Amino acid sequence: MGQTAQRFRVYEGVGPPPVNQGPPARWGHLPVETIGVGDLIEMPLDVEEARRLVNAIRTHAGRIAKKSDKKFSVRLTDYGIGIWRIQ
Repeated sequence: MGQTAQRFRVYEGVGPPPVNQGPPARWGHLPVETIGVGDLIEMPLDVEEARRLVNAIRTHAGRIAKKSDKKFSVRLTDYGIGIWRIQ
């Protein structure tokens, strides 16, 4: 039987692997994490664009809420989309 050559290296004491940040958030530019209770982020958009994007922004705010123990309300408004921090 033939032997197969294996090539590998072992490094000791290198520590844990780096944290995987995942893909960049599409709405990461919004300062949702930094607003205080009762504050509002206003996103002026036309009606069609606001309706198209509101669920994506709700999902983004929900992910941040889950990670940071904060609560947000995302609603369609007369000017576009509003993101309120409620807790």
